[in-house]
Amino acid sequence: MTLEELITKYYTNYYKTQLGLPDWQSRVEMRLNEEDIYCRRFIDWVEEWFDYNFTGKKVLVVGSGTGGEIMNFHRKGAIVYGIEPNEDALQICKMKAELNDLSQDNIIKGFSEELPYPNEKFDFIYCFTVLEHVNDVNLSIREMVRCAKNKGKIFIGAPDYKQLYEGHYKLPLPMFLPKWINKIILKCLGRPSNFMDSINRINSKQLRNIFSVLPVTAIRVFRAKQEKNQIFSFSISYVAKMIQNFIKRFFGIHINQIWLLHKEI
Repeated sequence: MTLEELITKYYTNYYKTQLGLPDWQSRVEMRLNEEDIYCRRFIDWVEEWFDYNFTGKKVLVVGSGTGGEIMNFHRKGAIVYGIEPNEDALQICKMKAELNDLSQDNIIKGFSEELPYPNEKFDFIYCFTVLEHVNDVNLSIREMVRCAKNKGKIFIGAPDYKQLYEGHYKLPLPMFLPKWINKIILKCLGRPSNFMDSINRINSKQLRNIFSVLPVTAIRVFRAKQEKNQIFSFSISYVAKMIQNFIKRFFGIHINQIWLLHKEI
């Protein structure tokens, strides 16, 4: 199969079969250019926020997926590595590496809880929307810290499941309630619910507690919201947005959390 065919097959299964998204076709099409549409913005922001230069840096992508982030780091001149447990995603990632003169040996199958790298190997470790799927969040973070060089950086992007939203299903689900309630809601909406079993309901307090006992300085990043001029109708989505804003305003809980860790000597 060609690279395009592999990507189409992989994301059709993900967006249509596993999540039942109504706009799955357009999302699959965008994934054909995921390097620019989905996988570049946070890397660009890190360069801007911290004046960081990836040229010549050893970078590890934890949960490299279908390779969008790996390709972006490669374009920026990094010596990039990737680790990914899903064999179908790994196949796509390796094919992209071959087409872009990146060593396939740098991209391996493995798990975040047991990174097969020596201590202090990487200048920068990137982990985006991965921790909510791992078996052990605490151990995964400890492994990333172990593999980061002294004064190295670790980027973590993840949802906060104390909010009223689930980003994979693109729905305002009450993830702070038991999973079985959310699975009932999904079934009532005619959406598949088995994917819910793969989700760890992580939150910012949990991550903060983990960081507090590790040799890192943890910086939480909050981005300014870009307001849009819209006329809202009184609908379920509008009510959900009001509740999300209430949770954010009075409890300080955002839909997503972005962290940059600086490893101390």
